[in-house]
Amino acid sequence: MISVTSIPWENIGKVRSEPKKRAGIIVDLRLCVGCHSCSLACKTEHNIPLRCFRTRVRYLERGDKLTLKFFPLICMHCQDSPCLKACPCNAILRLEDKTVIIDKNRCGSEKACVKACPYGAIYIDPATDKADKCDLCANRTALGMEPACVNVCPVNALKYCDLEDPDDPVVIYARKHDAKAFKEEAGTNPSVFYIGLEKWMEKKVENGIQLSSKEDEIIYVQK
Repeated sequence: MISVTSIPWENIGKVRSEPKKRAGIIVDLRLCVGCHSCSLACKTEHNIPLRCFRTRVRYLERGDKLTLKFFPLICMHCQDSPCLKACPCNAILRLEDKTVIIDKNRCGSEKACVKACPYGAIYIDPATDKADKCDLCANRTALGMEPACVNVCPVNALKYCDLEDPDDPVVIYARKHDAKAFKEEAGTNPSVFYIGLEKWMEKKVENGIQLSSKEDEIIYVQK
């Protein structure tokens, strides 16, 4: 039986982590098993509409080898954010911990941010016609909790950290295992880094298994 004291929200305010100077995520692709726990937790946490995702998981087939990899994709929370520069409504903001968020009250549904993002991380909510994306669970991290995707990952493939703290155990782990930026040539200075990233993955990541835009079934669109 789960005791009441073990429920996370019962302990909010009692044990809180120090605010991050630059919040980030380290994704260890060597550990990811493609279970979609992260994307489902994200949808539940933020009430994401059907067929829309803040967190996506791609299944990547190499082709020339019998290789199958799983690739979680979220907003990269870039420090040189193309979306922030492109938004004509000043609806995209950077929080104190460098997390990039969208203020839906300011969003004018111009869709410039969707086109500007090199990672395909922004979508238009069909219910509100407003831009939306991962905000690193700002509602949770403000209370000293981890993002939902990190919290539920059964293999600890997603790790939350302070990228500006050289003594953060996750930062040390990322440095030891040569974590790299996805699409580094985009020059966005992202706050999400991948361990085990290989160039062939970047060419395949736009395809792979995903939900069909017309049907609630999983299909292959691998090219």
